[in-house]
Amino acid sequence: MKRIKSIDTIRGFCIVLMVFAHMLSWWVRPEDYWLTSFFHSILGDIAAGGFLFVSGLSAIIFYRSRLSKAESFYKKKLVKKEYLLRALLILFAALIYNSATAIGTLDPSNIWKWFVPLTIAFSLFLAYPLFNTSKLFRLIFAMIVWIAHYFILSFLLPYQGQFNIFGISYFILYNEVGLHPILNYFSFFIIGTVIGDIIFEIFLKNDKKERRIIFKNKIWLPSLIIGPILIIIGVLFYFPDFLAHGSLSSMFYSLGILLVSFSILLIIEEFEVIKVKKRYRFFYFYSYYSLTIYFSHNIIYFIFLDCLNAFTIWIAVIGTFILLTLLIRFVYKKYNIKASLKAQIGRISVILIKKSEAKKFVARPSQ
Repeated sequence: MKRIKSIDTIRGFCIVLMVFAHMLSWWVRPEDYWLTSFFHSILGDIAAGGFLFVSGLSAIIFYRSRLSKAESFYKKKLVKKEYLLRALLILFAALIYNSATAIGTLDPSNIWKWFVPLTIAFSLFLAYPLFNTSKLFRLIFAMIVWIAHYFILSFLLPYQGQFNIFGISYFILYNEVGLHPILNYFSFFIIGTVIGDIIFEIFLKNDKKERRIIFKNKIWLPSLIIGPILIIIGVLFYFPDFLAHGSLSSMFYSLGILLVSFSILLIIEEFEVIKVKKRYRFFYFYSYYSLTIYFSHNIIYFIFLDCLNAFTIWIAVIGTFILLTLLIRFVYKKYNIKASLKAQIGRISVILIKKSEAKKFVARPSQ
């Protein structure tokens, strides 16, 4: 299956959006923090939700593609092991990142905090049993989890900080609410697997004309109808609640934005409406090194900490992105796959599986 540029574009856009949001949070001085609040409200949960959405897309396409190439039950079993091992390695990396944050902030509770990598890792594990269920079931399941999250949160919130079963449950599920707790963001991942399944099935068609017709009926039209409806519902539902991070309104609003954006990108890519190679490369670099950038971008935290006003922040942001893009291009040309944490996780998982299977093969004669 060919590489889908629209997926890279969405992932790259989300990492750019995340770095931009963090620059605003870290660098704007307290008296101009209204600017940070404004952009954080308008951007809603698009960056975090987009990460989970595109992770679901990529995960299901990777899984289906590998399974379709596996010729035997044994090889299919290895594909499943590779998927789970990748999830385990991402979880390991997420916990290392959390531990470094806990040390840096002198707050042990940060070891278990729902930053995006931890949410992605658990989403990969939790979604795996659902891969053999229908797309409709997954959509319904995603909505049930989404709704259940708000009931569970309202019940557990009063026990925050208490050392009892409910307080511990709150810590596990929601430490902290302002980040990306699994029950709230898992639905983005599941919806991503549904869209990814449809895309995978479409790209099995070799006839371009037939593929475009199916795209139109199964992706573009539904997304361009449902997406705006979700945006409208999100904006109007308890207005202006859609500006509040993690609210149900914000979730609807952000998912609607993602569906519309992704559909438009697919239209541009499939119909070759405009030549987007150069612009695509910009987002491709950020997508290719998405995990690497996420785990390393905290080094810019102290550069302009709390000292830029509403004007100078833009000079700093633009200048930083220019330098960061040049650095990423240099790293890509110089080190390529070696500097991609995402690619290295895939490579390590394959190596570990091969070694594990080799040991089993050697051990059999002695049994």
